[in-house]
Amino acid sequence: MRRTHVVLLMAMAGVGLLLMAISAMAGRGFSHAAPLAQTTNESEPNNSCSEANEIALAAPVLGAIDPITDTDWFYVATQSGLPYYASAAMTAPEFKVRLCVYDENCHLMSPCSSASASNVDLSWTAAGSRHYLEIEKYDAITDTTKTTSYLLEVVQEYVSPPTSTPTPSATPSPWEDDYEQNDSFAQAYSLPVETSVTLVGLEGLANFYPLGDEDWFKFWAKDGKWYQATTGSLSGVDTYMEVRDQNNSIVKNDDDGGGGYASQAKWEAEYDGYYYIRLTNKVQTTGSYDLSIEESAPSSGPSPTPAPGADTQADSCEDNLDFAHACVIPANQPQTFNLVPPYGGVDNDFFKIWVKPGFIFECATSNLSPGVDTNMIVFNGPSWDNAVGGNDDVEPGNYDSYFAYYSTYEGWLYLLVGTGDRTPSNIYDSNYTLRCDMRMPGQTSTPESTGAPTPAPTSDSQAATPTLSSSPVATPVPSEDLTVRTLTTPTPVPATTPAPRFIPISLLVYYDANDDHQAGAGEGIAGVSAQAYEAATNQLLAQGFTDEQGGLEFTVAAQGPVRVSVPFLGFSQLMAGEGASIYVRVPPKSFP
Repeated sequence: MRRTHVVLLMAMAGVGLLLMAISAMAGRGFSHAAPLAQTTNESEPNNSCSEANEIALAAPVLGAIDPITDTDWFYVATQSGLPYYASAAMTAPEFKVRLCVYDENCHLMSPCSSASASNVDLSWTAAGSRHYLEIEKYDAITDTTKTTSYLLEVVQEYVSPPTSTPTPSATPSPWEDDYEQNDSFAQAYSLPVETSVTLVGLEGLANFYPLGDEDWFKFWAKDGKWYQATTGSLSGVDTYMEVRDQNNSIVKNDDDGGGGYASQAKWEAEYDGYYYIRLTNKVQTTGSYDLSIEESAPSSGPSPTPAPGADTQADSCEDNLDFAHACVIPANQPQTFNLVPPYGGVDNDFFKIWVKPGFIFECATSNLSPGVDTNMIVFNGPSWDNAVGGNDDVEPGNYDSYFAYYSTYEGWLYLLVGTGDRTPSNIYDSNYTLRCDMRMPGQTSTPESTGAPTPAPTSDSQAATPTLSSSPVATPVPSEDLTVRTLTTPTPVPATTPAPRFIPISLLVYYDANDDHQAGAGEGIAGVSAQAYEAATNQLLAQGFTDEQGGLEFTVAAQGPVRVSVPFLGFSQLMAGEGASIYVRVPPKSFP
């Protein structure tokens, strides 16, 4: 059974002498420890802002959307300045939807969520006493018989109460960088008028603090000149960059063009004057970064193909014959290589892709030339001792290779693609396509995106998933722990009588004393009470307490989404998948 893995982060307001004396928690997806409200149903028509249904906080609502109606609207009462979180879990997915948030004047507040057929969510800070939510169809589907059902919930995210007299807002927080307040176009920090500038040479590194902080900078450019902006020295953040002109229109944007989590954008100035750089953090964390802007050479199209090795027919990544020369590959993009050795002998192709904790990376080969039979080995570090598994044939008769890896760290994941002793007869006709897809747990991959065969593999030994133990999560899983089992097809159940699903749930609550974002030995919090409820009926399905390692495991039978609640920590989370491993991290907090 493929299990969804949900990683949850919590922020602690204060730490007493005992861990169990935790009194205030904050973080995305955490609501007040209030009684669970009864689920209600949407009321049609609610196809526009003026027809929106009113919903209450922490009161789930069941709704459905079809290709004709296309959109469902709701509104919720809010308090200006407070953070809120909305999520919709699909209970009967037929096509993808996305979620959008509007202010009290029905103006879109920020980009809508990404489209998904499993769950969508958004966080925002209230700008008034009412906000509107829109759930809209995203797939190009015309089949009027298909309907997607969902369970929508809005909660107010926890805000730690002040422990002393509030500091006047005009005085910056001691944790903010020296470029604040630069949270908008009008407040952009003015960089020196130079051909190049780096933040670390000015006031030091910038940071994202508090959660949700965005930073604006402006840079004087000359008409006709080319400029390049790059983030670097990232610490615990994933930057997203927008270059905007003097009219606040986006000129360029970029996510990971600078390598890893860093961003990079290049543009040509069309006037003498300021261009603006807007930087946001794609993950709910705080941390620091550097920004450099410099005059550059004109862009002349795509970057040149890397030079091949000694054999001119070797692929563009050669020579990538070892870990030190591993070729960097991007996520979600297929690339074609071959097995032509640049210097004779056997060609071993090493690749590496930057991975992020909490994501699943699915790598697969496809489009094999005649006689090619790829073999893939995956490593979580640049050493043969870091092998985590591999795959030869995805199924009998299909010589493609496929491996899925759940990442618990930030860094490089290495892949070795070769053929062992099965070298094709014509080495100059030995092409293969390699693609590594990055997805969130719960998102369903497709054969087109990963290169995996249409029939499900009969083994799940390729899926590397974290285990709940007292060892650090990043410790490689030994190969002997991998198991192989046959997946059986369940007996079909009549649609009129939904059968309950057996959902395994693993919970780990830990105090991250060394702040390494991993559950280490001795960091588990014992005696924390947790419950699981049927989301639609609020029926209690299971309950228990974490053991001395901070772990709790149970399996529940439910027909729909399940809610996991930890009342002591004010935590409540919906789950619509086939299972979950929930990691609740309590970061350290320094005393005043």
